[in-house]
Amino acid sequence: LASIGLAWKLGAQGVEFDVQRSRDGELFLLHDGTLRRTAGRRCPEALLSTGMSQEEYSKLLDVDVSELSYRDFIRHVDVGAWKDEAFAGQRPCLLAEAMAQVLSGRFALCEVKSGDAAAAQELAAAVAAWGWSGDRLALIGFDLEVMAELKKQLVARSRVDVPVISLKEALTEEAARQHVSVAKRAGLDGVDYEANAAVVTREVLAAAKSQGLYIGVWVDQDNLPDGGDTAQNLSAFDERGLTFFTSDLPAEVCGW
Repeated sequence: LASIGLAWKLGAQGVEFDVQRSRDGELFLLHDGTLRRTAGRRCPEALLSTGMSQEEYSKLLDVDVSELSYRDFIRHVDVGAWKDEAFAGQRPCLLAEAMAQVLSGRFALCEVKSGDAAAAQELAAAVAAWGWSGDRLALIGFDLEVMAELKKQLVARSRVDVPVISLKEALTEEAARQHVSVAKRAGLDGVDYEANAAVVTREVLAAAKSQGLYIGVWVDQDNLPDGGDTAQNLSAFDERGLTFFTSDLPAEVCGW
C-alpha cells in the first residue's frame, strides 16, 4: 500500500501491480510466485505465537503462494523491509485494499498472475461485487486464454467497461503487429508491449487503433537501454499516440 501512496505523491496518473490468488481464495498483491525474495528472514511474532518454527517459516517462503493460506500465513509476512526500513511492516495487501487507495481520476493496471479459470472467475466476481469501473481499473496479463476467459466472465456480469489487455514480449515489429490481431480475435480490449520503439512502431500503433484497441508499453531494466525509461523514448511514444506508458520513474516522466 505504501508504494501506491508514493506513486500519487510523485505525480503518477496510475499504478501497476500484480495480483495472485491464495489457496484460500483471496486475491492479494505480490509480484513473485513465492515470498522468498521479498519476505523478512525472521519469522513474524504473529506466526511464532501459533507454534510455527523459524525452520517451518523459512521453508514456506519457497512454496508457491497459490498453495499458501492468505489468512493463516501470507498476510503476516513483512514484504517491505527488504526494500528499505521505511517500508518495514508492509504486508501483502488484498486487492480490495489496494483499489481503495486508487484516487478519483487515477487508475490501476492490475496484472493477473494466477493462470487459471478459477482465478479469472473470482477476479471478475470481485470487480462486479466492488463496482470497480473501467476508468479506474484495467486488467493485464500474459496468459491469453486466462485473459480471454476473464473478459468473458466480465461480460457475463455486465462489466464490459473494464478493459482486459494482453501483455506480450514481442521481439520484432511483425510479432507485435500480429499480436494485435490475436488479441482482437480473443475478444480483448488492448495490447501491452515492452517499451522498444523499434518494435512498437507507428505502424503497430496504427494497427491497434484501427482495431479499436488500447496500446501501452512497459519499461524493462533487463532488456532495454536504460530500461526504456528515458525522455527520448517517452517522447517517441507520446508522439505516436500511445494509451499508457508504465514507468519506474513517475516523477521524472511527469517532468519530461
